[in-house]
Amino acid sequence: MTGALDPAWTPEPPYRSPRCALSQHHRCRDARPRDTGVPGVRYLVCTCPCHHPTSREGAAAS
Repeated sequence: MTGALDPAWTPEPPYRSPRCALSQHHRCRDARPRDTGVPGVRYLVCTCPCHHPTSREGAAAS
């Protein structure tokens, strides 16, 4: 039973919206946190570099 000691919780991988994955960055609605209206339920925030211009220095000028 070596698999019985595996942790039950693992961190979520970084989320990238399907629109950013398809290079439709201008249509991505997941750049900012949004409220679902349901307690305990949240929308994931897209971690694509297109939403964080400080991490892509010089890219905004082009």
